[in-house]
Amino acid sequence: MASNQQVKLFGTVGSLFVTRAEIALKLKGVEYEYIHESLTNKSDLLLKYNPVHKKVPVLLHNEKPICESLVVVEYVDEAWTGYPILPSDPYQRALARFWSRFIDDKLLPAGFKAAWNPDVKEREKGAEEATEALKILENELKGKFFNGDSIGLVDIAALFIAFWMPIIQEAGGLDLYRAETYPKLEKWGQEILNHPVVKGVLPPREHLLAFFKTRFQSIAASKGLLVKKIWIPLATGLEAAKRHMAEKQEVRLFGIVGSPETTRVEIALKLKGVAYEYVHESPTNKSDLLLKYNPVYKKVPVLAHHEKPVCDSLVILEYVDETWKACPILPSDPYQRALARFWSKFIDDKVIPAIFKASLNPNEKEREKGKEEVSEALQIMENELRGKFFHGDSIGIVDIAAVYVAFWLPIIQEAGGLQLFTADKFPKLEKWTHEFLNLPYVKPTLPPREKPLAYYKNLFHSLASSK
Repeated sequence: MASNQQVKLFGTVGSLFVTRAEIALKLKGVEYEYIHESLTNKSDLLLKYNPVHKKVPVLLHNEKPICESLVVVEYVDEAWTGYPILPSDPYQRALARFWSRFIDDKLLPAGFKAAWNPDVKEREKGAEEATEALKILENELKGKFFNGDSIGLVDIAALFIAFWMPIIQEAGGLDLYRAETYPKLEKWGQEILNHPVVKGVLPPREHLLAFFKTRFQSIAASKGLLVKKIWIPLATGLEAAKRHMAEKQEVRLFGIVGSPETTRVEIALKLKGVAYEYVHESPTNKSDLLLKYNPVYKKVPVLAHHEKPVCDSLVILEYVDETWKACPILPSDPYQRALARFWSKFIDDKVIPAIFKASLNPNEKEREKGKEEVSEALQIMENELRGKFFHGDSIGIVDIAAVYVAFWLPIIQEAGGLQLFTADKFPKLEKWTHEFLNLPYVKPTLPPREKPLAYYKNLFHSLASSK
């Protein structure tokens, strides 16, 4: 019995994110109990196991909850042997994480904007963004699946393209995804939808179609809008980067002084004792090499290891940890690793956007709302901090991800005269800050404090002048 194995999945029928978790469990042959949740009447158990986001999916393994669909999939891959969902090679694992995050950070928001944003111009902008993202994924697909001959993490993350996107565009009369425009994605879509594991977990198509039709109708009725049919011609894609002859270095870090994301990577490299060449980039005049190594986001940090680029700071941190074994940044236990990934993502998805909203949003009401969100997010982190560091007695990926809170947030609030992070309200975070910033491998990576302070003062001055 699944209940005897103590594996439960809290989900909702029709959820893309729940389906990801189900595919991973079935690929591994894991028996589990499915607990249906109502999104309008969430159970006490769901709120107990996911008090941060209060949403599905939640995987419960021996009474230990794991949240966030991509975190769940990685946990399943590490907790159960058998069918591998991520590659064994650290670089290929980094690429899989990068493209999975690209789908969640770029494609899904663009698709939702194109479908449901009440503003026509925003819907058209969303369609353009979705087109660009799909073209990038079309170019990235080089085999039967993104993982090669078998389904992997990126395929599971990209299921939205094969199943949900065609249903949404049929329901709303949209034209975002055409087979002739994306022939490789179309062929891949047919392969993955007919895979026996995937086929067995997909919700009934007609039910989803009816749901989305009702949603389009209700939005149009409530806003007095007609859903405009959108079609954006095939994007030309990114221009090929110019070849740049340079001396090969084993490890190079492309960064910008003062960038929190770049600082994260430097901390990890110094913690591991990895020698590297720092390549300074200008945010207004990006080098050909940066554009070559990160043609998707065109930004720092990029870690080039034996000329193989790794992008996205959290992805880089995991790659560094898997490539150089000394001073582990993530725990060895799969559940603790899942928790570390969850909280690192929480910092990027909740804490940092709230800080920007509270400090730099031009709308006063939005800034006030942002202050409330910052306070709530920091309180959650305060409660989660149970030792000297988030990782225990030594720093880990959550501590490194939270460098923004320790170093940049106090500077921002000083520059803007704000009171977002105070010692009396968050005493454990304040103590952690002093411990963390004075570590010998953290302190040298931080920029001179007066430089970001001057930068943010100018930003606040510009914001005040523009009112």
